[in-house]
Amino acid sequence: MVKRTKLSAVFQARCPQCREGKLFISKAYNLRKFLLMKKVCDTCGARFEKEPRFYDGSMYISYAMSVGLFLMSALVINYTIENANENTYLIAIISEVILLYPLMYRYSRVLFLYSFGGLKYTPKQNN
Repeated sequence: MVKRTKLSAVFQARCPQCREGKLFISKAYNLRKFLLMKKVCDTCGARFEKEPRFYDGSMYISYAMSVGLFLMSALVINYTIENANENTYLIAIISEVILLYPLMYRYSRVLFLYSFGGLKYTPKQNN
């Protein structure tokens, strides 16, 4: 049993209650299954979906992540490429969205579950 901090559990997409069980069924870039999330934790039995459509609120977190990504990209392009036109911005932002969508989807759900899921870390559940 590895003792994880809350930050490492979030980055590894682990259960908020035991910090051991995985939240997702497959890897992030398995394009057929990256959307599939487990219903309960394999280790402690915590339910990840509190009610139907529980994760609809994670769209707001995903939106904030996307806006931050777009702003950072625009700033980097603005300060590194002289006389960049609109196509440069569009190509950069669209390619980033395509490449990072699976990660943004997953981490918006992980952050939403940790924030609003009502699951508290209880290390004694691991025994």
